[in-house]
Amino acid sequence: MTPVDRPAGSPPRWPLLISLVAVVLDQWSKGWFVENYDLYESRPVVEGIFSFTRTYNTGAAFSLFKEHPLPLTIFSMVVFCLMLVFRDHLFSRSRLEQTAFGLIAGGVVGNIIDRMKYGHVVDFLHWHGGFEWPIFNLADSAICIGVGLYFLSQFTSAPKQA
Repeated sequence: MTPVDRPAGSPPRWPLLISLVAVVLDQWSKGWFVENYDLYESRPVVEGIFSFTRTYNTGAAFSLFKEHPLPLTIFSMVVFCLMLVFRDHLFSRSRLEQTAFGLIAGGVVGNIIDRMKYGHVVDFLHWHGGFEWPIFNLADSAICIGVGLYFLSQFTSAPKQA
């Protein structure tokens, strides 16, 4: 089915490709760090500023709900399903919002896969030096960039008529 053949009401499919790329890169990178780094091993990339440090997180961002990994996994799956079902209500058809959708969905799926596979999320990107930022991964990055693009779209789109 070509884009012309697609029913007018169905959302574009290209954001799903963004999601797929995000999931593949996320899972590949996590697998690489699991194979090549011991747990808690850290190697500087930019001395005193950025390191690769393999760790894990049973919780959500900033280790929230770390004592409840199963409910967090179920919640993540429900949120992902709701994103799919209500996609047209949450995200406009603009390129910016559809890109945001693709990144957020890919990041959520990448972390769900980890939770189901390991019981936790593999993290390895570590910014530090005068500040301490939680260690994160590519899925987290995709989610944050997607949310940022979504917020940006709210300031760049034409006001909605009531």
